[in-house]
Amino acid sequence: MNDILDLIVSRRNIKYFLPKFVSWEKITRILDAGRHAPSSGNVQNWKFIVVYEADQKHALAEACYEQYDLVMAHTLIVICAEPEKAERYYGLRGERLYTTQNCAAAAQNMLLEAHSLGLGSAWIGAFDEDAIRSLLGIPDEVRPQAIVAIGHPKDIPPKPPKYPLETVVYIGKWRSRFKDISKYMNDTSTIIARKLGGAKESVEKGASSIAGKVKEKIVRSRSASQGKEEVHTKEKETP
Repeated sequence: MNDILDLIVSRRNIKYFLPKFVSWEKITRILDAGRHAPSSGNVQNWKFIVVYEADQKHALAEACYEQYDLVMAHTLIVICAEPEKAERYYGLRGERLYTTQNCAAAAQNMLLEAHSLGLGSAWIGAFDEDAIRSLLGIPDEVRPQAIVAIGHPKDIPPKPPKYPLETVVYIGKWRSRFKDISKYMNDTSTIIARKLGGAKESVEKGASSIAGKVKEKIVRSRSASQGKEEVHTKEKETP
């Protein structure tokens, strides 16, 4: 099995699609990937609306603030959230945070599965929510969260710039950055190993100290017990 990181790194957000057919077997696999995403308490408070008719795609593209290039995608998958399900178990945090996180996880799964199948995809978050709801007959208590466009990419964009790992990772506390020459060699694994190695030595030292104290206590206890036995024996031998 290929390392999932290879898929994550090589995936691109596709803006332009070719007017080519995508098998429904592949679309189903993409939907199933979304279905298997993690969710808070496994509540799975999402629904997926598949849109493939040209007129409907055009209407959705207009509702996405006139992103008409979306019409060329074979399929648009509208990920809808059911906030009340999460609110029932987790209150306001479930409604406003967990629900969004759940749908985002489903969207990411779909993007990665599409890429693994040799397809292009785009995550669309800019749209008129009320217009999308009206076009698709979505009830008021349900919120459109994202649209995933699926199709054959016309071209593959270059890799966008990413921050170096050492600028986004802290060790132990906020702003505790890597302070090691290895970071300039892009050898982040060595840096982390050293950090964790120091933690391991600290734990082992603490464990050794505790073990020594326990051993000392046992020895003292045995010595005291042996002393009592000797006194008791002498008392018995006294005429």
